[in-house]
Amino acid sequence: MKLSSKYFDMIRIHRPEEIVAETRRSCDWPACDGFGEHPAPAGPRRSDRRYFCRGHITEYNRNYNFFEGMDESDAEAYRRAALTGHRPTWALGSRRARHHGQIDWQLQDPLEIMQHAGPVAGEHVARRRVSQGQSRALDMLDLDETADAKAVRQRYKQLIKKYHPDSNGGDRRYEDQLQRVIKSYQYLKASGFC
Repeated sequence: MKLSSKYFDMIRIHRPEEIVAETRRSCDWPACDGFGEHPAPAGPRRSDRRYFCRGHITEYNRNYNFFEGMDESDAEAYRRAALTGHRPTWALGSRRARHHGQIDWQLQDPLEIMQHAGPVAGEHVARRRVSQGQSRALDMLDLDETADAKAVRQRYKQLIKKYHPDSNGGDRRYEDQLQRVIKSYQYLKASGFC
């Protein structure tokens, strides 16, 4: 066994001083002759590293700018995406599966493999599930839960024409009803009913 082997020296607990001195890097800070023991990324989109001494690594970290070289719109887009962990997000209720205009909670078929399938003989089609808020909004529009999106839009237009001051001769008695109709329609749209 060769006691002066480089492999043998690497597994020793206490390495000889001359070997330790050879493996040390110098600090990458300009005009510094200290040892660069602390690695740092060279730049935001670079994979290489720079090595600094203890005093200069704190200065480098304090002044490090991740957005260096990016224009303002890219930096702002990165900041907005960082709020959600760079994962896609959607408005609540906006990505429900739709099948022929109606919401289907049980079936998500992005390849449309099951589009030909309908209710089997003897099965009944489940009624549309309506939340309590949707039910109240439909009551405000004088509709029941069997109404489809087209019926909701038609009824909304009728009530706007009826209650809006421009179309009823400037009569302001119906302003509260107008506001309730508008809020009800906006709620139905936001909840995915129409």
